[in-house]
This record gives sequence, structure tokens and C-alpha cells, in this order.
Amino acid sequence: MDFKNKRVTIIGLADSGFSAAKLLKALKAKVRISESKDTPEVRERLSLLGGIEYEVGGHTRQFITNTDIMVISPGVPLNAECVRWARQNKIPVIGELELGSLFCRAPIIAVTGTNGKSTTSTLIHEILKANNIKSFLLGNIGTPICEEALKVKGNSVVSVEVSSFQLEAIKKFRPKVAVYLNLTEDHLDRYRDMAEYRKAKSRLFENQKRTDYAVLNYDDSAVRMLGKKINSKVFYFSMKEKVRGIYLDGEKVMLNLAKTPEEICRRSDITLAGRHNVENALASILAVKLIKKDAKMLPVLTDFAGLRHRFELVAESGGVKYIDDSKSTTVDSTIKALNSLSGAVILIAGGRDKGSDYSPVRKCADKLKCIILMGEARNKIRKDLEGLLMPIREARTMKDAVSLARQMSIEGDAVLLSPMCSSFDMFRDYKERGEVFNAAVLDELYRIPEPVPLSSR
Repeated sequence: MDFKNKRVTIIGLADSGFSAAKLLKALKAKVRISESKDTPEVRERLSLLGGIEYEVGGHTRQFITNTDIMVISPGVPLNAECVRWARQNKIPVIGELELGSLFCRAPIIAVTGTNGKSTTSTLIHEILKANNIKSFLLGNIGTPICEEALKVKGNSVVSVEVSSFQLEAIKKFRPKVAVYLNLTEDHLDRYRDMAEYRKAKSRLFENQKRTDYAVLNYDDSAVRMLGKKINSKVFYFSMKEKVRGIYLDGEKVMLNLAKTPEEICRRSDITLAGRHNVENALASILAVKLIKKDAKMLPVLTDFAGLRHRFELVAESGGVKYIDDSKSTTVDSTIKALNSLSGAVILIAGGRDKGSDYSPVRKCADKLKCIILMGEARNKIRKDLEGLLMPIREARTMKDAVSLARQMSIEGDAVLLSPMCSSFDMFRDYKERGEVFNAAVLDELYRIPEPVPLSSR
């Protein structure tokens, strides 16, 4: 698509919108910004872009409709008023993911799913790098695809974490390898029901051809069923069955792409903790093998310990482990974290509700010693877990939560921050929430008492 001299209106000037604006300026488009907020950060970004038309503090119909193309950020739903104005005036609407992918000249490995996207896309990236392949790690994980699109050359590979929000606004987005990890309840504050959420996720495959590949979780029935509807070549990963693709056979990780299955490694070679992370590793190995058959795996699998704020051990003191799983914003991912621990768990949870049902946590009642709730969702979580034979406490701040958890813990316990909710009621994002937890733990465990003034002795 030729954007030169086209009037392109970008909705939102957060990271995705800012990167889209820079790419479009490089393409000689007439960039226009419509931003609902008017903050110092927005004004600073506008000044860095320089010489563009903009409106801040809200969206107006006249500004929106005076354009050739609209680019929306992932946080802008398709039913937003500004998007409706564009469609009423037959203005094409695309997302930042779609825009950036139009200018990527390399194969794209795209990873979606409710849980594990960041870990899997990062592991793919690390395996590619270890095999001397120029790799870009982009998308929902942090760096928008528009930020690096013009730097991506044909001899490289792009590993992209893709959310359902991003997939809502694609047109031609076509990954060479499309990985679908799992599907569990999430984002029901944005979608009417699970069917609508599932439909958005499934768009990952809609532009693939027979020469492309799909990697599906055979053990997730909702994901497995998609294999019958996809145009690309379908491969599976499984912890339970011998499938066409990759599977776990006892302690052996077996790749089944040719006549004779090939042992890749042992399960014990995968340093990532938890059964769910073995699934992520299987998906990563298969995705890379479909791009590069002779890729080596072991050096990365044995070294890769995971991401910040994803089941990350912060400290261990007095036989108690303190684990930061701040990136866990779904009930399912918290259940997986709980099932990865052997002792009793003091769970710190809560934040901004996403329309979730928290009652499935009841299945882990035997793991839980206490639940400490924070944030806007605390009353809803308490109601969904009513009747559990354990204390459910509340804390006003993360510091209070950690202090209470320490008081209740004994040797062999784990204190787990795994919120099941988004962070936006109290924190900028999950990263800040995790950092605040880290600081609170270290302060609680290793705080040096204030010296007592001489006059008080």
C-alpha cells in the first residue's frame, strides 16, 4: 500500500500509535493524531513528531472523517464511536499490527493464546538468535511492529506476540507460522461472550495459504478443532498424545515431521518451571523447526529461565519462596501457577476485573493457605470464593499485602503474587505492579531497622 500524501488519522498516541506515526511519517503520509487524553506525555510525543495535525482531549467527527485511512491502537475497540464515524464514511480502518506487517519483508512467526504468549514468542526469538538468524521480537510484548518494520530484511525472522485486540483490525496480516497456545476465559469486559473472543483469536489464520503453517495445542479442544478449518498446513504440540508435530513421550521431547520421529531433548533439559511452560517450549521448538529444520535447541532450552514478572522467584527466606507472577492476568494462568507449586501457597490477587469468573480457583483449595485481596475486584473475587475453608484477607497496598503474607507464612510455604486481573486500578501496568511487589518483598525481608536516636535511649 502506498501511503505517500495519504491523510492517515491515528487514534491514540500510546506506544502503538506513536510508532505508527513515525512509520507513516517515514512513508511521507500526511499524519494526523486524534487522542482522547491531553497529558504532558501526549504533548511531548506530539512535539517529537513535529508538524502534524492533531486533536487532543477527545475525538470529533469532523476531524475523524476528514481522512483517507484510519489506524487504531489495540486499546480502541471496533465499536468505539470514532471507528463507527469512519465506517459510516467508508474510511478504511486498520490496526497498528496490520500497518507494520505490510512493510515487514521477512517471515513472521505470530503467537497468540490466552496465556503464555510472551514466554513463547521470546523463546522463539532466543532460539532463532542462537542459530545465527537475525530475529526481531515485536508486537504485544512491548515493541510495536511499526517501530522496526522498515529495518526488517528478507534474511531475518520476526517473532510477534499477537493479542485478540490486535487481530480485530487486520486485513491482510499473514504469518508464515501461526501459533495458537490455548483458549481460556479472558477480556469479557471487552467481548460479549467467549464466542466473540474466540472468533477474534481465530483471525490469526484467515489469510494463511497452503504454503504456511499453523501450530495448534492438541490438548486444548477449542484450539484443536480449528485444525479442520485452516487453509495452512496444520501441526500440533501435545503433552498427552503422539501427534503430527511435537509431543512429550515420557521424558522425551519428540519431533514428528518426517517418517521417523526425532528426539529433540529430555523434559529435564527445559529449565522453565511448570507444566504450562513445557507446553510453551514444545510450541516454540516446533515453530522454529518449521522455519529452519536444522535449528539447534539445547543451548537455549537449558539457559532460558523465563520472563520478568512471569512466575519469577524474587527471594527465598526462612524456607519461604516469594514469587512474582504479576503478568498473570487471567484465572487460568493463576491456576497453572498454583499447580506448579508443591507446598502451601499464600496468594496475593486482585486488581481491575476483566469480566472473569474466579470460582475455578476453588479447584486449588488444597493448595491455598490464605488469599490476600487488593484492588477494585476484591469484593467480586471474595464473593466467587465464598465458603472456602481458609482466611481471605484484604490489603490496601502491596506493602501491606507482603507484610501480612510474611506474618502468615512458615517454612515450606510460597507467597505468590498472581493477580488474575489487570493492573490499571493501582499501577501503570503489570511491570510496575511486579516491581512494587519485588521492592516490598526485599524491604520486608532485608530491611535494616532505623537507628534509635541517642536522646531516646
